[in-house]
Amino acid sequence: MFNKTLLNSKYFLVLLVILFGFLANLEFKQFRDQKAIEAQKADLQQQADSLLKKNRELNESLSYLNSPEFKERVARQQMNLKKEGEVVYGFTEAGGNVPQGSQPQSKESNFVKWWKYFFMK
Repeated sequence: MFNKTLLNSKYFLVLLVILFGFLANLEFKQFRDQKAIEAQKADLQQQADSLLKKNRELNESLSYLNSPEFKERVARQQMNLKKEGEVVYGFTEAGGNVPQGSQPQSKESNFVKWWKYFFMK
């Protein structure tokens, strides 16, 4: 008889609803945290994939820099070296053009050059 009155009591039903609400709130927080963790995991996986790709590219660059072809190209271009028995030909521009750095400089001041440019033509 005590059990039947307790189950039909309004206080018991209110307490049961409060307990159900509390448990639902805990479940919702757990669900929200799980989604946040999954999003963070996906972001970290994307970063890891990006770093692996960059690492692969750097390893390829490093292997090219250590290759004999690269060393030979640098020796030819920057150090002007040649292989033994190789003949190197150099070409200059036709017409006897004087390189820009070796043109004779006029002794007129800059102000006089501008004056002539604007007013003497």
